[in-house]
Amino acid sequence: MTAGVADQGTEPVGKRASVPDLRQVTVWKESSVAAGASLAPPITIDNGAANGLFQAAMQESDVITRVSVRQPARPTPIEWWALGVVLGMAAARLVVAGSALLSADEAYYWQWTRPLQLSYYDHPAMVAYWIWGGIHLLGQTALGVRIAGTVSALGVSILVWDAGRLAFRSRQAGALAALWLNCTVLFGSAGVVITPDAPLLLFWTLALWSLVRLFDSGRAAYLYAAGLALGLGAISKYTMALVIPGIVATFLLFRPLRPWLRSRHAWLAVLLAGICTTPLLLWNLRNEFASFHKQLGHAFDSGTVSPVKNLLAYLGTQVGLVTPLLLLFCLWGMAWALWAGWRRQRPAWFLLGATSLPVLAFFVHHTLSGVVQPHWSGPAYIGGVMAAAGAWATRSERPSWARLAFLAAPIVGAVMTGLVLFQAATALLPIPIKIDALKRLGGWDELAAAVEQERRLHPGAFLLTETHQPTGVVSFYLPDHAPVFVQGPIRPSYYTAAEVAALRGRDGILITRTKGQPAGSLAPSAAGLLPYFDRVTPLRTVILHWGGRPADVYSLYLAEHYHGGLLTMGDGFPGALDKP
Repeated sequence: MTAGVADQGTEPVGKRASVPDLRQVTVWKESSVAAGASLAPPITIDNGAANGLFQAAMQESDVITRVSVRQPARPTPIEWWALGVVLGMAAARLVVAGSALLSADEAYYWQWTRPLQLSYYDHPAMVAYWIWGGIHLLGQTALGVRIAGTVSALGVSILVWDAGRLAFRSRQAGALAALWLNCTVLFGSAGVVITPDAPLLLFWTLALWSLVRLFDSGRAAYLYAAGLALGLGAISKYTMALVIPGIVATFLLFRPLRPWLRSRHAWLAVLLAGICTTPLLLWNLRNEFASFHKQLGHAFDSGTVSPVKNLLAYLGTQVGLVTPLLLLFCLWGMAWALWAGWRRQRPAWFLLGATSLPVLAFFVHHTLSGVVQPHWSGPAYIGGVMAAAGAWATRSERPSWARLAFLAAPIVGAVMTGLVLFQAATALLPIPIKIDALKRLGGWDELAAAVEQERRLHPGAFLLTETHQPTGVVSFYLPDHAPVFVQGPIRPSYYTAAEVAALRGRDGILITRTKGQPAGSLAPSAAGLLPYFDRVTPLRTVILHWGGRPADVYSLYLAEHYHGGLLTMGDGFPGALDKP
């Protein structure tokens, strides 16, 4: 039996193998009675008759030794549909990225560009580099902040399409994978909102694509591409570490891949990945590994009082973000890829399962010890959609109920994703405010306008808040992008120690969230300022709206004559406070 190459050449076919979704298949048969005899003349058939010929061959105790594949000259209908969905969703995400207000997190990451640093306390620096490039290209606008993430989402779609096609040697599998991915709310949101997850998804996908290419071609260049992707992913988000066990397991478990581990190419690829992580390592060395400590706290948190509630909440969000039917297909595909990849000795299949299902299991387990944000497990679905698409494309028997679910899954997902994007851009859907997660995009321009009015009434007053959430978004929508000083153990990059030292003796305007607090009472955050100022008095209450409806409440306070001792001005972690 002769091993084949992707798209054209020969394919190994077993007794239970299925035929690729191709237009023409050329089959050589060899009689088991006359083993070693020359091959019979090839028979060229269309794809529809291939399964029947396979069954007949098996019944006659013949052995099919080679299958020569000729790819169709024109795209198949599923490829046209996939292309339309991918481009349509990309256009929709671009429109929303330019029209929706920034979220608090996005604006917080925007502040990291003032100025750029090697890394940051919360996350590595890649998202800041992307935002810096976007605003230098398109200006200080929402689209400028988001454009890199929006473009990268299209890149992820292209890589998933090609990796799925190569892994399963099926154009249908590649097209399905890209189509399904773009029909998930999770990916639709990641292509609009700029967070560390945007570069993480790109480099995670690039690593998988590079390894699938390596397995297919045997070219060492793809091993270096994988090392580069792993290194760049590491300076995007620490979650990139979770892809490594699945990659290592694949190389160790499949005998033909083990020589790569002993080659100089593997070690040079690891070195390349390490060089890419240099900014992250240097920053942590200078700051007593503060970021590492914080992330390890996230990963191994304990003491949660409601693990069952956390688990159910997490599973519910996965249903909503991946969409119900696509989630089921992904889970099935992840498990199938592990089983079938090992059983049939297909390392590319196994890789997709090993870098998806265990990652998802890790976050499910983590819900028992702490809260898991819904998007944290997003990278697991990159391999998941490819595995599901490949599992479907390689199956010859498809029950009627499965075919119905297969047709409904992308439709349901596309409708849900389209509604989310529409709501993000317009806020016109009558969703109750309490359950509308997109309300966090509303009202920040109103808050910034109120803050600007108070700044004019109190010239020279600096801006202050106790948490990071309003810092970036208020600063972004102020005309001069004035800094908002924040209490915390480390000084942010967007203001200097000299600026902190210059605040003594000046008045401050406190920006604090007061939703749910009794009217007329002094907010706890305002009362906490009394030891550091002469007096604290309320200025106004600001109601933030989403779709014309009240969504949140903030209050502004005037804190007179700052004494010092509240803000961090020293370098390192924890940084030294400014002295009273």
